[in-house]
Amino acid sequence: MDREVRAAVVGCGFQGQLHIDCLRAIEGVRVVGACDPDPGRLREASAAGAEAVFASFTDMLDSVEIDMLTICTMPYLHQQMVVDALGREINVLCEKPMALTYLEGVEMARAQDRSGALLGFGFNMRFMDSPLAVRDLVSRGVLGVPIYTRAWARSSHIPWWGRHFQKDLSGGGALASTAVHLLDLALWLANGPRPTTASASMARVFPRRRRGTAPSLESARAFDVEDLISGHVRCEGGFWLSIEGSWVDNRASTADQPSWDYSLDAFGSLAQAQLDPLLVSVEDPDGAVRSLDLPAGSMNFPQSVKRIVRDFVESVRSGTPPAVTVDQALEVQLCVDALYKSALLGREVDLDSLRV
Repeated sequence: MDREVRAAVVGCGFQGQLHIDCLRAIEGVRVVGACDPDPGRLREASAAGAEAVFASFTDMLDSVEIDMLTICTMPYLHQQMVVDALGREINVLCEKPMALTYLEGVEMARAQDRSGALLGFGFNMRFMDSPLAVRDLVSRGVLGVPIYTRAWARSSHIPWWGRHFQKDLSGGGALASTAVHLLDLALWLANGPRPTTASASMARVFPRRRRGTAPSLESARAFDVEDLISGHVRCEGGFWLSIEGSWVDNRASTADQPSWDYSLDAFGSLAQAQLDPLLVSVEDPDGAVRSLDLPAGSMNFPQSVKRIVRDFVESVRSGTPPAVTVDQALEVQLCVDALYKSALLGREVDLDSLRV
């Protein structure tokens, strides 16, 4: 249980550097390698405590013995890196979204079946205090039967710090890059119902809006994803959810201070839960509505990453499944694919028609 774990990180941008810090904070974990094509990022990774740094992913796999790998690259690299690492029986924690497409995710799942190594995914919002509190109430039946969840991820700024605005690298924009976190939470908090149909509409507002925020003319020209999307997903058992992703929300924003609004409302047969700020209200038999006395909620991002990385290390040590499983990630990715397909076709999509 307490054996040394030799970890490596590929992709040393903000998230990768955070992973290095999280791994080094865990007793008995060594960061034996870090990989990124950018020399500046490699210098930062080395300064953060990575024992060896590599510009080539294959060189790193060939040069150091690795027990677990965290992948913090853009999604277009996820499938091949996961398959290559699992082929060497290396346990992998891959950042969200799972891949560019559901079919790529299927190939990753098949690689895990062949390997026997662990494969988990970085839906770290599950590890924030507020979602954990709601999940506990769901598991204890306080909310009753899950009926409907409305979820949203709204931002006043485009995430220019990565190539999230370029579809062939990211798989999509406001949904695939940001709202996918809330889509995962909506399904997880409803006990993982099987999605059956999806319908969506989307738009690309840039450059009519947010044009002046582009860091370069090249970035502006490469922008080819949706920055506004709204979707509806039906699931077996009668549960349904709505999901909204936006990079064009004007509320409470200034030129130098982005606003972020990531939250959801979960409606159950007995109670309703609001994620941020955390609020759970129940209706008594006499019709009186009251709020439950709960600890102050939190949506702390670095803390949640620390927790999901620690969870995966513990899974590697014990051989038990990680918190976010391959099957769960596949269902989320299937929903993403179906929502995009629906928006393009202008009609509802049956998810079974996409399943493999």
